[in-house]
Amino acid sequence: MNRPKVICHILSSLDGRIDGDFFMLPETMALGRKYGQIRKEYNPDAILNGAITCAEIFADGYIDLLPSSEIHYERSDFIAARAKKYAVCIDTNGTLKWNDNTVTRGGESYHVIQVLTESVGDNYIAHLRENRISYIFAGKAALDIPLALKKLKDLFSINSVMLSGGGAINWSFLQAGCIDELSLLIAPSTDGLRDTATTFDRSVFLSGGVPVGFTLKEAKRVQPDGVWLTYEPNNIKR
Repeated sequence: MNRPKVICHILSSLDGRIDGDFFMLPETMALGRKYGQIRKEYNPDAILNGAITCAEIFADGYIDLLPSSEIHYERSDFIAARAKKYAVCIDTNGTLKWNDNTVTRGGESYHVIQVLTESVGDNYIAHLRENRISYIFAGKAALDIPLALKKLKDLFSINSVMLSGGGAINWSFLQAGCIDELSLLIAPSTDGLRDTATTFDRSVFLSGGVPVGFTLKEAKRVQPDGVWLTYEPNNIKR
């Protein structure tokens, strides 16, 4: 393939939620440990998340006003560092705040790569350069997912990516035919909350789309009352 393999790895409740109070239950926490173990077994070259998830677990929240940049930056890709592992953040409009160019998850260090569109302002590019954050451009105003993946492979030698949400970015990759495998852990729990993220969510950025079918590859019982399902989407574009 001219892009990395993409595994969408998700822990959800029985009703498909990926966020909510059910995470505090012991039944879910047991699956959370298994979730991390499976991530290590896949051993991806990069982990990839949308801006909302990155703001919660990697970045220092969202950026406030930035000083105006006196420099106009060409909309060309910037490689700040090479690393064994990468954390890719899809933040097309430049909203995330950074104070460091590496993040840690599960005891491993990841160099940050931000995926932007060409509509982002020079002041935000200056913020990324000041913090030695690598970035690539994928699309003028809307995200071009195949292009982003191709650049991750060509520029950073990334051959495998683990996509872990949120629901909107998962849906966008699914609609682009760029999920090769869905690894879905279902916890034996629920909280009944509405308006929380699900495994796949339509959003204002990609409100449309078509239904997608899946082919079951394997089903396992885990920890002791959860289920681990692996699927292959039926719309993969290689």
